[in-house]
Amino acid sequence: MFHPSLLTARYMDPSNFQTFMEALLSRMEQQETQAATTNTLLLELVGEVRGTRQDSQRFQQQQSLFNQRLLEWAERQEKFNERQEKFNERQEKFNERQDQFNIIFLDEIRGMKKDIRDLSEVVLKQHEGRLKRLEDLMDGLMRQAS
Repeated sequence: MFHPSLLTARYMDPSNFQTFMEALLSRMEQQETQAATTNTLLLELVGEVRGTRQDSQRFQQQQSLFNQRLLEWAERQEKFNERQEKFNERQEKFNERQDQFNIIFLDEIRGMKKDIRDLSEVVLKQHEGRLKRLEDLMDGLMRQAS
């Protein structure tokens, strides 16, 4: 407001009083305009703050939902990993048994190959012997016939 020293006698004569009143009205209009502008800006600011707060709340809700889903996914992933680990253990046992079987089977095949070689030698020798006896017989028969 105005300082009391402004209300001295020199402002009390009618011409100065008129000037004083005009200045006072002008100043009051400026203050009123500034107050209206300030109020408008404050209302806009309050609206922005509310909007920001609502956006923040929505974001927090969405973030909370996302975090919950992420936690659920992590739990499912952990269960999957446990199942995968058990499967891998079973697969490893199976592979070990398969390796043992393959070793035994390979030994059996090697033994069979040896047996087959031995048998084929025996059969070939017997066959050669029979052929030789047959040739001898045929030679003998041919000699008798001639």
